Amino acid sequence: MSEKVMLFFGEDTFYIKNKVKQSIREFEADDFNISTYDLDEVLLTEALNDAWTIPFISERKVVVCQNAHFLSPTKPKKMLNHNVDYLKEYLENPAENTLLIITVPQQKLDERLAIVKRIKKQAKVVECKLKSGQDLVAWAKRQVGNLGMTIDQDALSEFMKRVSHSTEFAFLEMRKLLLYAQSEKHIDKLMIENVITKNIEDNVYEITNAILARNHQEALRIYKDLTLYSEDPLRILGIIIRKYREMLETKMVLETNQEPNAVQNYFNVSSGRAYYMMQNAKSVPTEKIKLHLKHLEKLDYHIKTGRIDKKMALELFILST
Repeated sequence: MSEKVMLFFGEDTFYIKNKVKQSIREFEADDFNISTYDLDEVLLTEALNDAWTIPFISERKVVVCQNAHFLSPTKPKKMLNHNVDYLKEYLENPAENTLLIITVPQQKLDERLAIVKRIKKQAKVVECKLKSGQDLVAWAKRQVGNLGMTIDQDALSEFMKRVSHSTEFAFLEMRKLLLYAQSEKHIDKLMIENVITKNIEDNVYEITNAILARNHQEALRIYKDLTLYSEDPLRILGIIIRKYREMLETKMVLETNQEPNAVQNYFNVSSGRAYYMMQNAKSVPTEKIKLHLKHLEKLDYHIKTGRIDKKMALELFILST
């Protein structure tokens, strides 16, 4: 196995970024000899030619190849035709002074591919899994405890509720929280509500659930909170429409495919996200989703053609469902 070729893959793109930075730092290449190639836009051969080239006035260089989707089972519709044979040659004879890093922001590699099997034998391969809810809770407790602070259980639960959709978001918001709480030494729920940003997707998800549960007052309260913080009603409407379409597609997948991971594979999401999508879709009749979706799409058209005020349109939809 060559330590001069590394591959990082997985859903946790923030973890991948950190592992790449750590590897570059440990290899001790200077900034002038670090090159990054996006394989969605640049051919692999160009990056490998660079990797084979000697460093510029230095002993070491790093070449990073991002978005190597050709190594995953889920490939984008438009993908460059990369020469994997060239990569095989490089693996057989990697440049002595170069660290080649390949990243695949996908849940898994395509184990059927010969090139993937070759990489696993001849390179260092690291899987970067998304942290589970329990992992994130333990991590958050450690961050607070390391600075000699304490946090209420309901505050910790609220923090997790607001940040668990993204490891990177959790990291940034925790840093902000600890700076804010330095002089307090104790974190309560009110502090979380005042300091931690609530993701708009989560808010819209709660609006959608409240609408489906016919809890008009709660849906209207969340919607007005969003507009109070200058969120565009048209953007909110767009996300609600996307959520309804997602539910409809999830139902379609469940009806036509009995495979355990069918929803996860179809939407290319984490297993945790797929579970909640399935639970949400199963809880609502198909006809109700279609009826609401038709109404929402009509509102979207009327807003964009100037027939109705966008803020009022969504309020009327919430109250009329």
